[in-house]
Amino acid sequence: MNFEIGHRPMFATLNLDLSENDSIVAQPESMISMTTGIEIAARAGGQTGKGFTGGLRNLMSGESFFATVFRAKRDDQSLILAPRLQGDIVHLQISDGTRYFLSQGSYLANEPSVVIDFKYGGVRGVMAKKGLYVMHTQGEGDIFCSTYGSVIYRELGDGESFVVDNRFVVAFSDTVQFQLVKATSSTVDSYFSGEGLVNRYTGPGKLIYQTRANPFSGSMFGKLIAWIS
Repeated sequence: MNFEIGHRPMFATLNLDLSENDSIVAQPESMISMTTGIEIAARAGGQTGKGFTGGLRNLMSGESFFATVFRAKRDDQSLILAPRLQGDIVHLQISDGTRYFLSQGSYLANEPSVVIDFKYGGVRGVMAKKGLYVMHTQGEGDIFCSTYGSVIYRELGDGESFVVDNRFVVAFSDTVQFQLVKATSSTVDSYFSGEGLVNRYTGPGKLIYQTRANPFSGSMFGKLIAWIS
């Protein structure tokens, strides 16, 4: 499989060239176009492929119950995917020493060799708008995230801390620790400034965030109701 990210930075598309039996797992409704030698299958359990249980965890993380799998039936096939929002696409290469947490709504697609699971985030994850479960990558291969607006990369040194509003974070290395904190020392100032709670990230590792807040990053309960209805 070969890929290219085109039309960036504000209307990015993921352009894939597939050989026979190559496949890609993607967010539902992300396909723009494809050649006729590609078959499509819906997979319960979302990106994890773990059936009903995996699907529920997907919903609790703010993702979809199903994922879409595209597989090339013959050589020389092409597929174009795109996020639903105006923005860029982030390519992350996963290996044993390089793993990431993905924020709610940022997932676009991944190679099947990348293992995606969910870590329990608890109340902190819900309040940080990351969902009850937080998406975590393992395995080896390529994964693609979508951003709303442009993308900003920041490399955090060991012990270095940096604050980002929860709605703007796309992904961060799993070596980075995050802590939910008030935006200011005063509860009143935090509330009336409109900032409220933010995340403080402490390195070492990479932090990736976007220049606009995702308007679809609603609560997990809202996502569940929307899916059922």
